[in-house]
Amino acid sequence: MRKIIRFVLILSFVFLFVIVVTVGYFYISSKSLTINEYTVEESVTSSIRILQLSDLHNAEFGDNNEELIDLVKKQSPDLIVMSGDMINRDEENLDIITDLISSLSDAAPIYYGYGNHEVDWIESFGTDLEDKLTQAGAVVLNNSYRDVSVNDSELRIGGYMGYYRQPGMFTQDDVQKKSELDFANDFENTDRLKILINHIPTQWVDWDYINIYPVDIVFSGHYHGGAIRIPIIDQGLYAPYVGWFPPYTKGLFSGTQAKCVLSTGLGSEHNIPRLNNPPEIVVVDVVPYT
Repeated sequence: MRKIIRFVLILSFVFLFVIVVTVGYFYISSKSLTINEYTVEESVTSSIRILQLSDLHNAEFGDNNEELIDLVKKQSPDLIVMSGDMINRDEENLDIITDLISSLSDAAPIYYGYGNHEVDWIESFGTDLEDKLTQAGAVVLNNSYRDVSVNDSELRIGGYMGYYRQPGMFTQDDVQKKSELDFANDFENTDRLKILINHIPTQWVDWDYINIYPVDIVFSGHYHGGAIRIPIIDQGLYAPYVGWFPPYTKGLFSGTQAKCVLSTGLGSEHNIPRLNNPPEIVVVDVVPYT
């Protein structure tokens, strides 16, 4: 009898130890910044390095985000794109994101596209968000674009929050719908390399827009990598607007008309745990066709 009790106790201890170690590993990994790198070929004169930050949700990595800032600068980007939800809709204080932008503004030009949290923040706290982000050092692109020259290549960089070419998903206002469709038409009407910061990826990776609309590179977030990633099969558990077990939650998706870079992001909404899903910095090297 004693041997049985001893065996059960040892087995219980081993089981508990494995659980604690596993949970601890996943928790630590959720706080450890990772870098995922992709290379894409486009019609550029020379290489352009684009670094993407997404879905920070006011998270901090080290004091005043020192770890994040240091790691970003070590990548020597030519451009930094922030693809939305860098703040939380219910937190009025903007110091975390404005301090981050100020600290990175000497590393590369920063282009900021809104996510749903930025839109909700404006509705709750006022319309001065763009001014504050601009004063910190970012170029805010909200249904707008800029034509720029980078490393002797001509680029058009645009920002759009919602479902690209589906304005009715977020508004029934006919004037707003026309404005958003006009933006899409104008944005695509160029021979420049088109880079779109589009927070919501649904239309690109789930609706096959990468094979329909001529937008060269899209930077998206929003899905948080599925929040909790199931080990071994590396499957995301849940994504906003998609539901349980979403098929596409991170990576580079290539079509005949566009490529979509879908980041797992850096933070999480309402402190939902990121298990087996480390915060991600994305680096994309755009190189000339070989």
